[in-house]
Amino acid sequence: MSSTRRSSAVIAVVAALLVLTAVLGIREPQIDTELAAPVPTTQEVQPATASPAPIDELPEEAIRSALTGICSDVTSEADDKEWTLEELDAQIGAHNELVVSLSEGLSVSSSAEHLHLAALLDKDPTSRIELLDRAISGSPSDPFLLWDAVQICFDSRDSASCPLQDWEQRLIAVDSQNSESWVRVAANRYSAGESDAALEAMRHAATAAVSRIYRTERIEMIERGLAAGSNYAFSERAIMAFDFAFGMELILPRYRDYVTMCTEQSAQNVDWAYACLAYGELVENQGKTKMGAWFARSIQKSALEALGELESAAAVEQQLQASSQEMVDSIRDYNPAIERLIVSNPTFFYSYLAAVRSKGELEARLYLAEEVERLLEQQPELACEPI
Repeated sequence: MSSTRRSSAVIAVVAALLVLTAVLGIREPQIDTELAAPVPTTQEVQPATASPAPIDELPEEAIRSALTGICSDVTSEADDKEWTLEELDAQIGAHNELVVSLSEGLSVSSSAEHLHLAALLDKDPTSRIELLDRAISGSPSDPFLLWDAVQICFDSRDSASCPLQDWEQRLIAVDSQNSESWVRVAANRYSAGESDAALEAMRHAATAAVSRIYRTERIEMIERGLAAGSNYAFSERAIMAFDFAFGMELILPRYRDYVTMCTEQSAQNVDWAYACLAYGELVENQGKTKMGAWFARSIQKSALEALGELESAAAVEQQLQASSQEMVDSIRDYNPAIERLIVSNPTFFYSYLAAVRSKGELEARLYLAEEVERLLEQQPELACEPI
C-alpha cells in the first residue's frame, strides 16, 4: 500500500510536467500516394465498458464514503519513510519488469484489446507490428486500435515493414468524423513530400465533427489489461494505468508534427493557412485536454501570421502565455485528495474518465476539486493530512 500512496501522489505532477515539457519544447524548431475517399460508416465509438454515471451525478455520500476510506488508508501509512535512491531504482526496475511480463502475457491472448495493449508495451518494432496486425485481424473496425496502429506504423517505418496505407484507409473509413485521424494522415503524407495529398487530408481534419485522441480509452484499456494479467488490487491498477499511459509515447498525438507542417505550409499557401486555422479552432473547441488546446492555439497563431492577421495572432499569443502559466500553476496547486479519490474504486475511476471524454479534463477535475474542498470544509478530518 505504501507504494500505492506514493505513486498516487505524483500522478498529476508527472502529467503536468509532461504537458509543460512538450509545450516548451514546441518552441524548438516513403508512403504511397493518393488518399481514397472515406467509406461511409454508421459506426459510433463506444466506451469499452458500460457507461458509468457522470461524475457530477454521483451522490455526495459516495464521495464522502470514498474520502473516509482513503483517510483510513493514509492514516495507517503515516509513518512510512521516504524512498532512498536505491529503493527508487528498485521500483523502476520492478516497473520495467512488469511491463515486459504484462506484454508477454497479453501477447498470447486472442483478445484484440490485449494484443493492442501488448503492442503498446512492447519495445521491438517488428514485434509491435506483428501484434497490431493480429489485433486488427480480430477487430478490423476499431478506430482506437487503428489510430494507434497508424501512429506506430509510421514511427516504425525505418525499422519494420507495415501496411501503412492500408491501415490509414481503414482508419479514415471508420473514423472519418475525427479530426485527429485526418491530421495524422496529413502529417504522414507531408513527411513523405506529398503536399497535395497532405492538404486534402488537412481539409478533412478542418471540417470534421469531433476531435478525439483516445487518451481516456487508453487508460481504461491498461487498467483492464492489468486486471487480466496481474494480481494487483484495483487502486494499484488504476494508478499504474495512469502511470503507464503518461509514459507511453502514444499518450498524445504528435502535435509538434502538426505545428511544423502548418507553420511551413501556411507560409507558402493560403489554402494551407485557412485549413490549419480551422483545424486549430476545432481542436481548441472540441478537444478535451489542456495540451491539445495549447497546441491548437499554436497552430492558429502560425496560420494567422501567414494570413497577415497580426492583431489576431498577437491575441492568440497572449492566450498561449496565459495557458502556459496555468500549467505551471496546476503543478503548484496539486491536491492529493483528488488523485486518491479518482483511483479509489472503479466508480470514480471510470466516471472521471467518462467526464473527461464528454466535458474535458479541466471541467472534470474542477468539479471534483470543488466537491472535495466543500466536503473537507464540512469535515476537515477527511483531509487526513495537510492539503
